[in-house]
Amino acid sequence: MGKITIKMIAQAAQTSPTTVSRYLSRQGYVSDVTRDRIEEAIEALGYAPKKQNFISTDSTKKIVMVVSADVSGQVYIDYFQGMSDYLSDKGYVCLQAYSDRDAQKECKYLKYAEENQFGAVIMLNATETPELVAQLQKMTRPVVFVNRHLRSADVDAITVDNYRGGYVATRYLLDAGHRNIVHLSGMNYSVITQDRMMGFRDAMLDAGVSLTDEHIFRGDMTEKSGEKLAAEIARHPGRFTAAFVANDYMAIGLLNGLHKRGIRVPEDFSIINFDSTPLAKNARVRLTSVGFDSVEMGRAAGEVVYQKMHAQTDLPRKVIYPAGINEGDSVKKCR
Repeated sequence: MGKITIKMIAQAAQTSPTTVSRYLSRQGYVSDVTRDRIEEAIEALGYAPKKQNFISTDSTKKIVMVVSADVSGQVYIDYFQGMSDYLSDKGYVCLQAYSDRDAQKECKYLKYAEENQFGAVIMLNATETPELVAQLQKMTRPVVFVNRHLRSADVDAITVDNYRGGYVATRYLLDAGHRNIVHLSGMNYSVITQDRMMGFRDAMLDAGVSLTDEHIFRGDMTEKSGEKLAAEIARHPGRFTAAFVANDYMAIGLLNGLHKRGIRVPEDFSIINFDSTPLAKNARVRLTSVGFDSVEMGRAAGEVVYQKMHAQTDLPRKVIYPAGINEGDSVKKCR
């Protein structure tokens, strides 16, 4: 096919050349429906817009888009604080975009940042999908991942050692004399869920404990998941004596659910969780947890993205923070 023109795109998108021009220049209104048709036509025709067709100003280059899967959790607040503190000192503004763990939204935000020539993008707990990896390959803006690394692409990532955290949390329960331990996990597609679960499995196997499907209770990182596990524990008293919980929200749900059913923590049941947040520290029983410095991780993400914007490094960097035990009052020693 020869040169692709605006008129050809307009015909394929069933709109006018003027509307296509407005879309390409980002000057003027284009409805969501029409924009989607234009984008589909551009992709089908293989049209590659020139860089000057997009907004490219000093102000947009000073914007770092922070795509966050959550905006209410303390860990996410700490991440944003750390990166904002670092980048604001360098003259940059962090603009938060909420994805609600929607992979399509994450891709759209990446595309928007690229087309409008933002300085960079920081992804907090992004979902790895083929569409996301494909969009990353089109990016000329630096992209840094926080609390995630991608298995199918080399990316800059600031992450906690989730595998080691899962291992030491389970080891802590084992050393306290527990053998009947259940793991309340997160979503299957999550890399951190997979790594924390692998740490749990390896610690149990290293201790000579045989594992079955009953040792894994699938959750979704909300308090409701913890409440569901509490109901299951109450229905089968004695099956398990302790739980390693993948985050603080689920741990709070489990703690409250057990309390409602007259099961005391730690006298009757022990809990250790990932995330040493105020939520865990200020619970009805101070939770023993695996913690990491989320503010410092945010600052590290800001530093890495600043270095990438200023071409101080080309190779992908992976910064891994250790996870350590913060002792509370939620684990009983059985021996």
